[in-house]
Amino acid sequence: MFAFDTGSDGASGPFMAWSARGSQDGEINSKTFYVRDGGTKTPIDVSKGVVLDIEALKTGWQRSEGIAGVAPEWRWNPSPAQMMPAPGDDWKKGISVRVAIGGGQVATWEQAGAATWQCIVKLAAQLKEQPGAGMLPLVKLTGTDAMQFKRGSTIAPILEVVRWVPTPDCLKAGAVAGIAIEPAAPAPAPKAAPAPVPADDDLEF
Repeated sequence: MFAFDTGSDGASGPFMAWSARGSQDGEINSKTFYVRDGGTKTPIDVSKGVVLDIEALKTGWQRSEGIAGVAPEWRWNPSPAQMMPAPGDDWKKGISVRVAIGGGQVATWEQAGAATWQCIVKLAAQLKEQPGAGMLPLVKLTGTDAMQFKRGSTIAPILEVVRWVPTPDCLKAGAVAGIAIEPAAPAPAPKAAPAPVPADDDLEF
């Protein structure tokens, strides 16, 4: 069953992310989820539902230098049920989870910060209702939550579990998804061709 520790106060693309205030290039509006694949950003309507692979969910701490093209550094927790202390003052709580976004497509939501963490903390109570292994939550974006701090503010997405569904094929791996994980057996060596029968004038009596 799903367990989650909110604690005390990495992955292959494409990537899903939440934009609280919109992207600086104007491609993504505020309060929008989008998928980034290479240099392309595409908004997605999470109000229609996506499936979170909570059985592969990771939580941890992220530190970013804020330099374009430089990947952030992550320190992952042993499990979502155990939150480790912050490695330092400049580290932020974050998550990494694979998401079925529709049409057989998968993206990785790997993001840190107050908005993302607030979203997953609120969702965690519903995730604990997982009915059994292999059942994953279909969640929808139902609203947003404005967060005010001493310095600055942000807007967190609100996700709610609509229902529990069997793991979609696109989130399965290896043999479970019908993908061969053992090396193929070598093809049998071709049999030697039979010796040619000599012509009649070559026959010996």
